[in-house]
Amino acid sequence: MQGRLVTLEWPGDDDWAAIASWLRPGSPAAVLSGDWELLGAAEIEQANRSGRVHNLVIRTKDGERIGAVSYQRSGRIGGYTVGGAIGSPDLWRRGYGAEAVVLLVDYLFHQLDAHRVQVTTAGYNKGIIRLMTKTPFVVEGILRDHCYLDGQYHDAIVWGLLRDEHYASLKPSDDNRVLAVGLDDFIPEADKSQARAVLAEHLATAGRRTALTAYLDHDATPLHNAEPLHEAGPLHEDEPAGAERGAA
Repeated sequence: MQGRLVTLEWPGDDDWAAIASWLRPGSPAAVLSGDWELLGAAEIEQANRSGRVHNLVIRTKDGERIGAVSYQRSGRIGGYTVGGAIGSPDLWRRGYGAEAVVLLVDYLFHQLDAHRVQVTTAGYNKGIIRLMTKTPFVVEGILRDHCYLDGQYHDAIVWGLLRDEHYASLKPSDDNRVLAVGLDDFIPEADKSQARAVLAEHLATAGRRTALTAYLDHDATPLHNAEPLHEAGPLHEDEPAGAERGAA
């Protein structure tokens, strides 16, 4: 996945240790995200290989590895939770992390057919909160005392974005330029249309063999002449007609 500033790549064998270092407890990225889970390189790799979570490495245009984003399934089918981290504070506020999350969110909606994407941010992270307020993400809830930092508990904010909201955001404007990156289709629409035309021509040509031939040539009994199901007798030979299965 390629944007204007960064690209996202699936991790290689030498990336797991870097991801672990960015997410380790006490690291700048972990502090601002409110995540203090201790995971080593092997555990992160195993989580990815098992499919529990999916990490992608963020690289700049010159190929420098600077951070990672992640996604995992959440809630019902079509729901995902995403996160991300830029390792060095020197690289913050340059748009790298924002574009990386945009690319990931667009991938989830456009390629994985996501219906809903969720982000949780620490209530003390003014930078990410300011960024989120410039996106179409909606504040859906407050998790009270969800994070612990500097001897105090802090709230966390839950943000959500639905599929139709995402696609509306891809129309460039001053208000939603943060999410106006958008992935191009892998295959142009013209090519997809031509593929359908080729298949339609093939099916319309007499003598072409398909798995549908037996059905198209079969002189089926019209539906209105079919015997009603309740008059067709029992569905099971050992059951009397009209018996209710499972009745006491």
